[in-house]
Amino acid sequence: MPNLYFLLRSISVAIISVTVSIAQAQVLWNGTRYGMTTDRVIKIVKLAKTPDSPNVWGDGARELLRIEEIKIVNNNFYASFFFLKGRLTQVTLSIENAGSFEDAIRVFNSLTEVLRVKYGAEIMRNVKRGTLNTADAEWMSGRTNINVSALSVGDNLASLNVNYQVRIATEADKL
Repeated sequence: MPNLYFLLRSISVAIISVTVSIAQAQVLWNGTRYGMTTDRVIKIVKLAKTPDSPNVWGDGARELLRIEEIKIVNNNFYASFFFLKGRLTQVTLSIENAGSFEDAIRVFNSLTEVLRVKYGAEIMRNVKRGTLNTADAEWMSGRTNINVSALSVGDNLASLNVNYQVRIATEADKL
């Protein structure tokens, strides 16, 4: 019976190791991979620098690196690299100035067209106008979740982001 215990324990450790390796191998954005250290990201993304005023997510993930300006679909974006416990967990591309929600929708539509070319048809797309204006589109590439999101409250300036993360894959592993 002790041999069976050690065999099952070895199999469990192997499965956990493979699962962690798969998650860490997931490509996020521009050659970066889930689980990379800041040093490794800097080697791959040469323009990435420590931001003057980093963002922090509710889960404790911190923006430790940023690229200040990237031109995407004729608009200026910046790239934020978020780390949790020293490991890359998410890359977010944010537009410098999205303007009104209608301006943001035009950029949102351009981004979704470009992402369709790269990843195929989105698995979800939703646009709602009202007091709270929202637009979302999502893709899966391997185990990486790609989301484009625009948001504004009434006539206030809109925000527009593209997120690369493994959130859905991590949740799926719990099932």
